[in-house]
Amino acid sequence: MKAEPKRAKNLRRLEKDKLVGPWLRGYKKGSRRIYRSAFNMFLKWAKTTPKQMIAERKADMKKEDDAERYRYEQLVLDCFREKKKESASSAFSIVKAVRAFFDYHYLPLKFRRQEAQEFSKGVKPVFVDYLPTREDLKAMVEVADVRDRGILLTEASTGLSGDVCEFTRQQFEQGLTRRAAPHDPVCMAPRGDYLRRVKTNVRMRPFLTRDATQAIQIYFKTRKDDAPWLFVDKSGNKLTPDAINKMVQRLAEKAALPIPEGQRIRMHCFRKFFNEAANNADITREWICILYGHEIEGSEDFYATATEDKLREKFKRAEPQLSVSRLSNMVLLRKEHEVALDDHEREEFEGMKRYVGKKKFRRWAEFEVSIKRKIKWDPETEYEPALYRRQRILNEMLNEMVVTPSKKFKKQTAPRERKRGA
Repeated sequence: MKAEPKRAKNLRRLEKDKLVGPWLRGYKKGSRRIYRSAFNMFLKWAKTTPKQMIAERKADMKKEDDAERYRYEQLVLDCFREKKKESASSAFSIVKAVRAFFDYHYLPLKFRRQEAQEFSKGVKPVFVDYLPTREDLKAMVEVADVRDRGILLTEASTGLSGDVCEFTRQQFEQGLTRRAAPHDPVCMAPRGDYLRRVKTNVRMRPFLTRDATQAIQIYFKTRKDDAPWLFVDKSGNKLTPDAINKMVQRLAEKAALPIPEGQRIRMHCFRKFFNEAANNADITREWICILYGHEIEGSEDFYATATEDKLREKFKRAEPQLSVSRLSNMVLLRKEHEVALDDHEREEFEGMKRYVGKKKFRRWAEFEVSIKRKIKWDPETEYEPALYRRQRILNEMLNEMVVTPSKKFKKQTAPRERKRGA
């Protein structure tokens, strides 16, 4: 059994502490994780414990000497100045965590105005999130591969940022079967139920546009693994939000998006993209909140009213703003998908050829091409069947493999004369 890392063990022990646990549980999951890590860094730096901190703080507050009474303020300030050299954001998180811990136990820290200003100046400059347009989305889709294309369109369709990593194949396939028409949006939530956001635990019913649905179906044709997740990495493992963030930034750079100075693009930007598209479609705030998992102010009775069919009709109004092409132009997207599939298939065959050698690959390719099977399909409206695509690409590769027959001459030797009587 693999041993638990020391840092993870310390963090888990910290959350079970009688003084720290109740304080941390007052925050949501994301903030709790940041505060727990930052508070642990301070404990390690100061070589102290939560119990010792409370006892010392109580004793210091009773002293008359200012240097002794405000000893912890100076300690936090020293820690901030030292940690700022490594990471300004981490140093500021330590200050916030320690102040929040003492505030919870009614032992607040009091800093001078210039000290508080030093904390704010030490933080890295805050970037404004860039709001992508449909043209930006289309430019990124055009430079993306099959998997990244599906992720981008799913991000735009749902506005869920990191929660896209939690989607499964089963949710997608069940959503496909519940559609009344082939081009209807796909609901990713179970029938009669809701999904919940990882960060806030808020209920939601996200939908996928037709563009996203087709992109995912194409992506499934390139998958060789049996992983249950909707999107995986090259090793077949579940994707992480960090991986999606890096992908978004890479594609934005590749597509040369006109992002102004002081702004940045990340997966969370598509949450703003979805919100703007839904507002432009005149969808009321309560319906938008359920579609992309935002907390509804006031009573939660509205969740009983927002059925899947009603939400689908609302989502259809925003779908043109969330898609990279109109329904009449889906032929262009299908052709782009076909090219991506051809590239993926050819790449696999090239790898096989390098592995087994040209001779064995040629024999196998000739056998595959010789298979005759009739499959009905409409080239104008449907994707090329997988068997036909394989045979077509293998035929192209066989034609490229020009083999010049090598003539092997047998060594000519003079016939041996047979002696009589031998």
